Order: sequence, then structure tokens, then C-alpha cells
Amino acid sequence: MSASPRTSHLKSRNGCLRCKSRKVKCDERKPACQRCEGQNVQCPGYALNVRWSHRHQRQAGSGPSRPTSTAVWNDLLPQDGWPTPPTLPAPKDSAVTVLSPSSAASWASIQNSWMIGLDDSDLSMTLFDPLAATEGAAEATRPVALFGRRSLSPSPAREISHLPTALSQYFFSDVISLYCSWDSKSNIMRGIVETRWQSSSVLNHTIQSMAAACLSEDFPQMLAVARREHDQAMESIRADFPSSTTGRKDILLAYMLLGHTASWLAPQNLATDRFRASWNMLGSIMEDAPDDNAKTLSFFSDTMEYWAMLLVFLTDRRELGNFRRRPGAAMIGPSPSASASDTAGSIDEPHPYSGISRETVKLLTDTGILVFGYRTHMAKVRFMAERDLDIFRAALRDARRLERSFLAHVSPDLVQLRDPGDPQTPLEHLRLIDEAYRCTGLLQLYRVFPDLLSERYTPWCEASLLSPAPGSGRSSITPEERQAWLTKLALHVLGILQNIPFESRTRSVQPFIMVAVSSELRRKSAVCNSDRPRLGYPTISGRNSGDPTRSSLLADGPALDRDEIEVVKARKFIRARLAAYSHVLPLNKVQVISELLKAVWAALDRGEEEVYWVDIARDKGLRTMMG
Repeated sequence: MSASPRTSHLKSRNGCLRCKSRKVKCDERKPACQRCEGQNVQCPGYALNVRWSHRHQRQAGSGPSRPTSTAVWNDLLPQDGWPTPPTLPAPKDSAVTVLSPSSAASWASIQNSWMIGLDDSDLSMTLFDPLAATEGAAEATRPVALFGRRSLSPSPAREISHLPTALSQYFFSDVISLYCSWDSKSNIMRGIVETRWQSSSVLNHTIQSMAAACLSEDFPQMLAVARREHDQAMESIRADFPSSTTGRKDILLAYMLLGHTASWLAPQNLATDRFRASWNMLGSIMEDAPDDNAKTLSFFSDTMEYWAMLLVFLTDRRELGNFRRRPGAAMIGPSPSASASDTAGSIDEPHPYSGISRETVKLLTDTGILVFGYRTHMAKVRFMAERDLDIFRAALRDARRLERSFLAHVSPDLVQLRDPGDPQTPLEHLRLIDEAYRCTGLLQLYRVFPDLLSERYTPWCEASLLSPAPGSGRSSITPEERQAWLTKLALHVLGILQNIPFESRTRSVQPFIMVAVSSELRRKSAVCNSDRPRLGYPTISGRNSGDPTRSSLLADGPALDRDEIEVVKARKFIRARLAAYSHVLPLNKVQVISELLKAVWAALDRGEEEVYWVDIARDKGLRTMMG
């Protein structure tokens, strides 16, 4: 009897690493295949399958690259450039870096959450593999590959993995979730990158630069890799700027990421040149393809608004170029004058950076433009002139308009929003961030324009914070009353953040809020002054500390006010959360934020009047991206 013919079926060599190691069929779905999801394990991803041409990349020892094809794109690149990085101690294949045993031990401390749930056979092909504690001393003393794989059976040889592949895996498994305020399969930023990175040279180099920068704290060699990949991404833009809308979107996203994360490589680099180029590029795409994917274009425009919010408190409005000025700007997102209800109704899914705070982010951007410009001008005024009075009156009118907008703002109804599906960041966390943004904006206005607070001043009452009674203000309030009220508002904002657990991915947007309220955390004198009213502060949780005339906690020794203790606790809360953030996202820019906080509180503790964080950041050069 003849044997029955074997059923033929298509085979694929492009399955995920786990399915390939088991020699089973993989549906190749991204970011995770169905087989891995069905077994409740983390899909390790797919092998590198890059399909771009290398003809534009500069080879070692080759002459200068050809000039750019379009002169206008020369403006996209920074003029100063990165310092020449030291040569990595690597073999001829620069894609592999060898670590000493001590460095390899440090590698073991990196959070490899994507390895959890993998069995022994999966670990045999894992990209990020620390030394096992059970291996012998002779094994531990040998240098190991940075991205090597370890067989569970003793073997003298170690297979070296491809560094770009390892960095790409790390970007998708860790960096995106650290960078965004929420993350899941519905994250549009994740979706765009996962779809395009293997066919886009600029996106590929961009994500490897971001991944290497995140690893540079534990592995200093990675800083040179991050800079090299960054430069190669910029060279890809120079070499061949595409004419298709899809290609331009790849470059726009890469350029936004390169600009927003420039501070990862140089902490005080605000990359305003890349902001201007990104805004012009977005306007060009909008004009050429106004009917293109509305969801994608909305993502890009809201990204620009969030980026602008982080910049405008630290740099002059002119550094933003044509932001909101070019003719096509009106098509990008709702107008700043749109009502809160209209904005809330138009939001379908939270933005990966600004969450559900589209309207408050725009209001904060307008506030930053106003505050920075006004404070910078007034800092130069030695003798008041008529022009200075005109600037003051115009600024006060704009401040009143912004105050009314903040007070009238209504957060989007969570029932009408699509849950992003991130168990660590429910919609309630995004609502709390929106409330914190709103109160932070009011705090900036009341600090810089005291007349606004005088017009609405009544003793602190949290219930009436956002709905002051009309005509309830006084013609003048004492400096002590004003400072006490602002301190209570700052503590109220920090109380909102305290209600969000640190595990929430909104931690990536919280540094800006904490810095923006820091200059109101003034400690009162340790010695009681009977001429000054003792105004009670609320606790960080938002509750009032009780009798404002309460005596010192200590019967003997210097006076110690419990209200001052609440301020000290608030400072400790900020330090603790920022320190924890620096361990999750170990970047040098976090140190700049810490230095700014120290400078602000040192000025307050010296008894300086009218301390404001924007002034200190500008005067001391402590400017960095805080989101």
C-alpha cells in the first residue's frame, strides 16, 4: 500500500524567538504572538529583519558623505553637535560590547520584566542575560558579552547576540512604558513604531538611541552608542528626505522623539531647533494631506502641544518659531478658545503623553508663554517707564483670561473615554493629573500676578478653590496671608499626586508639576513672632492641620510649628518620588531637576522674598525637559 501523501503547509522563518526555539508555528502577530499570549508568557519578540539600504551610511575610513539633497533640511540638524565620544573597547564588529565581570553584575540589576514567566527553554535564547549566581568562580571571572545568551547547561562558549536587536527589544519591552504616561497595545505611539521601525532607518536608529541612553547610567559605554545612533538618525534625515506622506510621518515621529529626548544625552539641551522643525514639518503634512488619518495627525499635534508646555516655562516664545502662527496651525487640533465641553466630547482615547489633559496642557502652554516673557522683561527693568506699564497691563489682562479658563475647565467624562487597558494606569490617574495641571496653572498665575489672588481672596477653603464667590476679594492682603494661601494650594496639588501610586506610569509627567509648586513650600521661622499671624497649612493629603493658633509641639526649646512640619513632609515627598523616578528612568536630567529643587529651597530658607522657580531655572541655567 502506497504511503499517503504528506499534507503540505507553508512554513515561516520569521516567527517569534520562543516559537522558533520550540519549532512550532507562530502567527507572527505583533507585539506578541497568539501562542505566547495563550500560555500567559511574555512574547520575546522577533529577530531583526531590517530592509533599508545602507548606501547612505558613512563607512569607516571613507571620505565625507555627499551633500544633502535638499538644502532646507540642513536646518533640521543641530549646529553644535555632540562631543566626539570615546572609542568603545570592542572587537571589529562594533555591534558587540564586552563587559568586565563587575559590569556584568551591574547588568543583572536592570529590570527585565519581559523575562518574567519564561521557562528554561525560553531563557536559552534570552537577549538580556545576567550571570547566574550558581555558576562557578571560574565562570564568573570571565568577561561576558553585554547582550549574550547563556545556555542552562555548562558550556565554555557564549553566543554573542546582535546589539541593535537587543536594544530594539529593550525599547519595546521597557523604554516605551517608562516614557509614556500609559502604555498598552492601543498606545498609538507604540503602534506606529512597531509597524514602521524595521523599514525605516531613522526610526530604527532613534529607538536604539533612546534604549542605549536609558542604559547608560549602569553601562557608561552605552552613552557613546546612544550618541552614535542619534547621529545616524540625523544623518538618515539628511541623506534622503522622503516625499511620501508615510515617510515624512516616520521622520516626524523620529524627530519628535529625538528632540524630546535630547536631554537624555545632554541634560540641559532643550532642542528648540528640533521643535521648530517638527512644527513646520507637521504643518507641511497637514497642508499636503488634510484628509489623512485623523487619529495619527491628532497624536502628532497633541504631542507638539505637550512638548511646548515643557519648553515655554524655560525658554523664550521666539525659540518656538512659528508655533501656532503658521496658516495651517488652525487645522491642528481644536482652537485654544474651544469650550471645555467641546474638547471633552472630542477626546476618544487618552494621549500617550498628555493623557486626557489636552485642554489644560494648552492652557498651561499659554500660561508659560505669558509668565516667562513677563518675568524676563521685568527682571531687566530698573526704572519703570510707560512702556513697562503697558506690558504689565496687557499681561494682567491675559492672566485674567487664563484664570477664567482654568476655573471654567471641566475634565472629560471618564465614562465617555476608551480605557487604554493599562492596569497600572487607570483613567482615574489621568483625571487626577488633569486636576493637578489645572491647580498648577492657577498657582503660577497667582504667584506672578498677585492682583488676581487679591481679587478673589478669602481664607483658604478647598471646596471654593475652583469656584470663588464673585466680589469676595479684598483690596489688599498681607504678604503673610498671600504666602500662606499659595502654600496651601501647593500642598493641595501634592496631595493629588500622593493619591496616585508611584507604580502609575503617570510618574513620567509628574516632575514638571512637582517643580512648578516647589517655590511655594516656604518654611516658617523656627522662632515664634508674636507680630505675625500663625496661619494654618493643610496637610499634604489636603486636610487642614487644625487650630491656626496652635502652640508649639515642643514645650521646651525653640518653637516648632506643626504647619511647618507639613511643608517639610511635602519637600520629602518630592525628594522621595523624584529619587524613585531616577531609579526607574536613570537619566542625568533627573539630577538637573534635583539641583533646581535644591536651589529653590535654599533661596527660600535664606529668607529671600518672591522666590520663583522659573527665575531660578533661568538665572542659574538649570533648564531641562521635565516630562
